[in-house]
Amino acid sequence: MGAAVKESSRKMPSGQERAAAPRRAIARRNLHDQIVDELGRRIVAGEYGPEGSLPTEPQLAADLGIGRNALREAIKVLISKGMVEVRPKTGMRVRPAGEWNLLDREVLSWHALSDLRLNRSFDMVEFRLIVEPKAAHLAAKRATREEIATIRENCTRLEACVGRPELVPERDIAFHHSIHLASHNAILDHLGRLIASLMRIQVVMTTEQPGSFESGLGLHRELTEAIASRKAALAEDAARRLVQMPYDDLSRRLKWGPKVKLG
Repeated sequence: MGAAVKESSRKMPSGQERAAAPRRAIARRNLHDQIVDELGRRIVAGEYGPEGSLPTEPQLAADLGIGRNALREAIKVLISKGMVEVRPKTGMRVRPAGEWNLLDREVLSWHALSDLRLNRSFDMVEFRLIVEPKAAHLAAKRATREEIATIRENCTRLEACVGRPELVPERDIAFHHSIHLASHNAILDHLGRLIASLMRIQVVMTTEQPGSFESGLGLHRELTEAIASRKAALAEDAARRLVQMPYDDLSRRLKWGPKVKLG
């Protein structure tokens, strides 16, 4: 963060740890944004406990090296995201995580950059397993010729990522987003845009093992051609099998048994 905000008392990561950490998805341009970002990341990281009290206003302002008015404005933003509540006698408290606005772009980004990113990546791919097969089904029925051409182009660009893993997240997201657009469902398209930062982290995590990205390329092409051929049932099946791969991968990492998994 900028010089106006003090470093947290937490141990700073080593150079190697910083290099390995995912890049922040949201650029911070001013002090207000920096304060919101710092407090949001601390809350998601559990620094104040799952439903704990934040330090008093004077203490927190002194810790961050900012004025109390600037702190109050940042707290208002966190209140709007459902993360914090302020009461006359109890002060500032963290609200239960289930009440946070998880579709908020910043809240998603803070989760994606926290120690919870494995769990949130699983939530992400589970959401995809529920939604994307039907999105592919709709795309096969509704896509225009131009949209099919875009899906094919994005699939080809994704296939060109072999040996260039740094390009995979952005191109994979672009491929799936083009299917969302071709479904002609405005809510699905909007949700896809909101969760892009978390999907990026999920894609990185599930393609980091050698060969994992390449093993799914054939299904991307199969899905593309099913949509292009207007074969809705085949497109839905290909999309399900495609997302099932990272779903099973993350399930194994979390050591969740089949009774806990979806399907």
